[in-house]
Amino acid sequence: MVSTFVEPIDMPSSQKFVDEFVATNTPAIVRGMDYSAGSWTPEALKTSIGDLTALVYGTLFDLEDIQTLEDYIDTWFGLEGELEPDVPYVRWYNQLKDVEFSWGDAAFARVAGFWKAPACLPTSNFVVPVSRAEAGTDPVRDAFPYRGLLVAARGARTRMHRDPFCSDAVVCQFYGRKEVALYRPERADELTKQSDGTSFGGFVDVRSEALDRVSVEPDLHGTVGPGEMVYIPHGWLHDVIAVEDSVSITWNFVHAKGAGKFAEYLNGAYNGDPEFEVLQYFHRSLGRPQLTAKDIASYHFGVL
Repeated sequence: MVSTFVEPIDMPSSQKFVDEFVATNTPAIVRGMDYSAGSWTPEALKTSIGDLTALVYGTLFDLEDIQTLEDYIDTWFGLEGELEPDVPYVRWYNQLKDVEFSWGDAAFARVAGFWKAPACLPTSNFVVPVSRAEAGTDPVRDAFPYRGLLVAARGARTRMHRDPFCSDAVVCQFYGRKEVALYRPERADELTKQSDGTSFGGFVDVRSEALDRVSVEPDLHGTVGPGEMVYIPHGWLHDVIAVEDSVSITWNFVHAKGAGKFAEYLNGAYNGDPEFEVLQYFHRSLGRPQLTAKDIASYHFGVL
């Protein structure tokens, strides 16, 4: 099998993006974002949000440290030579659960004037967040599942995984470059191993032999640079590495045109999923803090 390189496309209309990518579960890299490039440099971020406490993770979403963003940038940015293993990664999420934590909401509020959501993305008909219940649908100012400010030194990576509860993901790149390898959902069994603490979600590490290449050929691969976004549909396994010092923002959603697998998830796959708590949190606008999967399915799909 030969991997296909994903060429960036010009910013399509929202309707075209939903019809051609969301509804068909097809990845895309889109160029032409509206953002203030000078506001996303490391020095600019140290000025705007460097004093805030950031959450520093390893490659498996394991929290390793809590430090100011300025300290992280001063310690890890500017690495040269071969890619180093185990470079930590700032993942600064908006509030996802009803618990006290060093959430990134304050950081998002400070950078809100520096970017706009890509014009191709839908602004209505979301299942998650619950737009029918008047949940906000602008990721610049409104909370989304796993909306995170990602600050990654060169070599930092997110090992291969697929995103929770059959949600789609977007990553908007503002500074530096990332490489992404994408594997079709139907390859999950091929790429699964017994979870033993060295993989996220039980999947193999496709960069165990070398950081600068993957050992298992992906179906698609691409590079995301400043002013571009990558769309990763639900079920697609993906491995991402920062090949330059990098700043980006990510978030997840479920759209009505791509909600079939989400409905299946609510019909049983949620059992034992620790991320179901996040899904409950984003349905609190319905008036109950801990809806069951049956409640959520009934609300969205009329399932009783």
